[in-house]
Amino acid sequence: MFIKIFAGYPILKSTSKKHKTAMLAGIEHSIKKPDWNNVGKIVCDALNGISYKDDSQIVESQMQKRYIAGPGIVEVWISSL
Repeated sequence: MFIKIFAGYPILKSTSKKHKTAMLAGIEHSIKKPDWNNVGKIVCDALNGISYKDDSQIVESQMQKRYIAGPGIVEVWISSL
């Protein structure tokens, strides 16, 4: 199985316009916790028995952390190989 996880982090209201523009353009990246591997582990563990029998079935993955406009989100795509 292949899993793709996207974690969108909201931008704080106190962020300057210059930094906000850079964050939304992907120039400034989210380096705050949780680490990308911890997000992936939490998501994969949570989907055990729901989307697949066990997360050991996942053999390929992609994880992205980005700043977004609006509230935070997590999107997950799963496909068989």
